[in-house]
Amino acid sequence: MITSEEKKETDEWKSCCLSVDKNALKYFIQVGILGALIVFSATMLVVDERCEYQRNYSSLLMFCIGAFLPSPKLN
Repeated sequence: MITSEEKKETDEWKSCCLSVDKNALKYFIQVGILGALIVFSATMLVVDERCEYQRNYSSLLMFCIGAFLPSPKLN
């Protein structure tokens, strides 16, 4: 049986100078990468005038926004 102290140790990553919650770090990295991709693709839609490349940027933008939005549910 796993105790709460053992569970806490498995949920943390430790180094010589800090201790970080594993799930929180993964969440912030994912949000940072998705945010950067959204800003990049929105900027490229404005800056790049070639139509064939705008399709790629708009697809990337829709994919990243779809990752943020929750799926709809009927109650």
